[in-house]
Amino acid sequence: RKYSPFRPVPIAVDVPAEVIFAVSEHQELFPGIEAETLPVRTYPNGTVAAHLVGYLGEISQKDLEKSQFADYRQGDLIGWAGIEKTYERYLHGEEGLRKLEVNAKGIVQSKLGERAPVRGDDLWTSIDLALQRETERILEEGILASREIQREDGRYLPSVAGSAVVLDARDASVVALASWPTYDPSEFVGGVSQDYWSWLNDSDEDEETAHFPLLNRAIQSAYPPGSVFKTVTGAAALEAGLVGPSTTLPCPPSWKLGNITFRNWNNRHEGNLDLAGALRRSCDPYFYELAAQQWVRETNQLNDTGEVDEVLPRVAHDFGFGRTLGIDLPYERAGQIPSRAWRTAYWAENKDTYCSKAESLPPGYAREVNADLCRDGGKWRGGDAVNSSIGQGDVLTTPLQVAASYAAIANGGTLYAPRIGQKVVDAEGEVVEEFSPEPLGKLPVDGAGLAAIRQGLREVVMHERGTGRLAFLAADFPLDTIPVAGKTGTAELKPKVPYAWFASYAPADDPRYVVVVSVEQGGGGSQTAAPIAARIFQAAFDLEVRPFVAGPGNVD
Repeated sequence: RKYSPFRPVPIAVDVPAEVIFAVSEHQELFPGIEAETLPVRTYPNGTVAAHLVGYLGEISQKDLEKSQFADYRQGDLIGWAGIEKTYERYLHGEEGLRKLEVNAKGIVQSKLGERAPVRGDDLWTSIDLALQRETERILEEGILASREIQREDGRYLPSVAGSAVVLDARDASVVALASWPTYDPSEFVGGVSQDYWSWLNDSDEDEETAHFPLLNRAIQSAYPPGSVFKTVTGAAALEAGLVGPSTTLPCPPSWKLGNITFRNWNNRHEGNLDLAGALRRSCDPYFYELAAQQWVRETNQLNDTGEVDEVLPRVAHDFGFGRTLGIDLPYERAGQIPSRAWRTAYWAENKDTYCSKAESLPPGYAREVNADLCRDGGKWRGGDAVNSSIGQGDVLTTPLQVAASYAAIANGGTLYAPRIGQKVVDAEGEVVEEFSPEPLGKLPVDGAGLAAIRQGLREVVMHERGTGRLAFLAADFPLDTIPVAGKTGTAELKPKVPYAWFASYAPADDPRYVVVVSVEQGGGGSQTAAPIAARIFQAAFDLEVRPFVAGPGNVD
């Protein structure tokens, strides 16, 4: 219904000049065919900011039926990804129109009128193009360099993919955002080729070019965050009154819950640590103990009253986890923060599978596990709470969520919705719409508690025994003039190699930038992610970016 018989239908695009001349000069040989010059979207920066900018594609029949595309026609191009999609209504403009008089045979008799096309508006963004370019380069080089790090078993780190997020610490505006591997949006101009589309969707994990380059891993991928989540667990313990900022707990090499042993990453006793010290040394048992105490308290509360206030999920939500943040990019994932209600619902969906495996599997460990899940899989156990406390188990977060939460810590406690677009300007330079930072709420932690968390993050890099310090020393970063606060993370996702994290901000005393790096199967956070973050900070502060060398051993 949206196709006009008088609207030209493309039969060839990007036609050579000699063909255009031949058609124009010999119209008698090509009746009904006309060579027409059309505007074409160009992407002069190639792959730079591809996941931010997005790409265009022909409007689908399904979209044509939507009211927002009432003025669109078959063959029109629309944004399919990135800000091309989010800001389509501003960027599209209006088509020109010719009003024609035709006879009964549809032959044009005269032109009655014409409406000139109107160009689309311009979008001003918060992206620093130079830093975006450097962030992408550093991310790729850092991932490739980490593949030269040899693991304890003699194999090398696979480091298959990753992302980096740079936010303005003051209001979470996006300064740079990179996802690797990436793609070239120019390949979509005039229609993407089958070969390129096949490469983009190659699922062969043995190939270096696999792992879906179209995926914006910073917002569309959710992973266990590992130890970068300990800021949330610490804040939840303070909120629940389990500890104060200076309360100390032991940090042994292992810790027991019933007959189950949970191990620390360090096989030596670290002594007694307060919250800042537990963050500095990434002490797992400190957070295990807090989670176990809260689990006992909440279980008793549930048994006594039939209701329970689950502190960690609530605090995690206030930190921006388990929900979308509203960034002006499509397809943002919410991640996952497990709770008692979540466990019950998940078990209800999967109970039949557990019970079926409990009957069909041969005798052994797998059969016993599924039999247990079949019977009691809906229970929220102490081990679930303990695993969640260090960002493991069923906790899933996006790199963007981690970055937004660290921006809130850095700026004094306000969580903002990350944003790219700043204003829309028309062809005459008039502002059509302006976008202001959007506060989403305050972190549920008082001044003393936030100061303890910030002190711990500072010591991760600035203290001689901080887990992130070696990566910055190896990069020759000037910590004496630009102090950095951060947190290493090493998230297990068996049977895969651990995922590497580093979440940070700088300068630590007057934060300007937040940098979060995540590398899939990159091993330890101090090995792979922190060296990348150190060099992104060098680029952000206009310092010499040092080349990568084989990273230090993992200390988280």
